[in-house]
Amino acid sequence: LKSVAILAQVILAQATCSSAETGLKAKAVVSVSHMTPMGGRTRSARRCAWLFLGVAVLLSLARDRGNREDFQHTQAFAAGPFGTLFSQTRNAGLVAKQSVADFKNPVRTVSDTISAFYKEYPQPPVLPMYRSFLVDFMTNTHLTIVDVRFKYDAVFALGAVTYYNGLMGSYDKLTAGVGASEKIFNAFCKALDMDPAQVTADAEAVRAYAKATPPGTILTHMEGTAAAPDKRIADAFSGIGSSLYGTSFSIGLFTVMEGCGVAINKENVEEWTKALKVTSSKAASDLDTYKQNKNKLRMAEEMIREIEIREKKKLAERLETKAKALAAKAAEKVAAAAAM
Repeated sequence: LKSVAILAQVILAQATCSSAETGLKAKAVVSVSHMTPMGGRTRSARRCAWLFLGVAVLLSLARDRGNREDFQHTQAFAAGPFGTLFSQTRNAGLVAKQSVADFKNPVRTVSDTISAFYKEYPQPPVLPMYRSFLVDFMTNTHLTIVDVRFKYDAVFALGAVTYYNGLMGSYDKLTAGVGASEKIFNAFCKALDMDPAQVTADAEAVRAYAKATPPGTILTHMEGTAAAPDKRIADAFSGIGSSLYGTSFSIGLFTVMEGCGVAINKENVEEWTKALKVTSSKAASDLDTYKQNKNKLRMAEEMIREIEIREKKKLAERLETKAKALAAKAAEKVAAAAAM
């Protein structure tokens, strides 16, 4: 529309200029026959200009009418059921976006648990050879605990304590620290939102039960045909089948088997897991992992002991050499004094 209006103005301006030129020429030229064509062209240009202006006005009116109709249609759409649905959907989307931004995951992450552990046990740092096994055990235990299917029980406590002691049993000897392993275990439990005293007490109760009870009786307790004397143990046996079965449960089961004198092999593991109504393949896999980790730590500890023995021998040799040198100097002084 702007282009049409500008074009009309240009034509009108040209027509005006042509009219002025025509008037000047009319004064200089006498013959009317020469003026007539110029005047006709001027009037034609003006008619074209007014025509373009009229077209521009009509197009402008049509555009305004179209805008009003679009506005009316928009209002009608907004007032109708589809407009209401669109508005509700848009508002719901805004609310959902804001809710997602404000949402905080109530489930703790692995990094949260590891950070909590180092807050509970900041110094001295855990030895590197133990750190990887400890963090791996903490990660697996964390993933088990945060699962909604998980239920804490005494067998789980026994497995956690046994696994930890199997990995960290020689820690105090290597660090020459009194109670360092126990402090790490307390930090481990607190990082996982467990009470160290309760875990230790539950584990000792199951351990004592396993040593004092025959294997056949324990199997009847596991199968549910008879009840265990300790409610904590009875609840553990009855709930393991419906709970999330993890590594600590397997280690707890193996410890119970060892406590009552049952050899830990494939056949016995299948029999005992069947009594608990859990899959034997998972227990067998956990047993292999547990043994592999213990063997790795045992080899690392033996290597450290060899290094310590070698260092002690070197230290003894240095002390012996130093003692011989001092003895030689003393002998020289005695000889010098005797010569005087």
